[in-house]
Amino acid sequence: MKRFDLNLSTRPFPAYRLVNLALFVGFAALLVITAWQAYGFVRFSSMARDIRDTERNTRAEAESLRSHVAALETRLDRPEASAKLSEIGFLNGLISRKDLSWTRLFANLEEMVPDSVHLLSLRPDIAQNGSITLHMDVVGRSIADVSRFIEALERSPEFEKVVVSVEQKEPTAATDVNITLTANYFPHRETR
Repeated sequence: MKRFDLNLSTRPFPAYRLVNLALFVGFAALLVITAWQAYGFVRFSSMARDIRDTERNTRAEAESLRSHVAALETRLDRPEASAKLSEIGFLNGLISRKDLSWTRLFANLEEMVPDSVHLLSLRPDIAQNGSITLHMDVVGRSIADVSRFIEALERSPEFEKVVVSVEQKEPTAATDVNITLTANYFPHRETR
């Protein structure tokens, strides 16, 4: 049999140590990332479990409150309760109307109305939330006089959203102008 003459010294060994070190560092990095991912999974799973428990408790509480509201509504739907609620609404309306200071309102208007403009009618509408809308019919000698009154209302802190709804000139008098307007009135605002 023939012998093979192999000379191993002519081909040096590759640098296995450097490759092994790089693979070990990569493996260690993968282990760290895996541990971090596992920690995050456990942490977020427990947070999700807590949120589910809180959500379940909140749903149960909302359901009990819903049934309590339904029980109260059935008690309020009876005729005697409806009559009492309408009586309460009527009394609250009276109280809010009584709360309107006519003296203060007329004092405010007296400062703003020019001599050539006359207030024909004044009707307040008091809403459920307490806001007051004034409906006014005024007559003036000219459009300029009525415009001065409207501008005074708009400059005043007690009046807002002044809207002219009807404007007509009197056919019998050559100079009289009738105006119907509405304005929101806030009596508790500071005056100038």
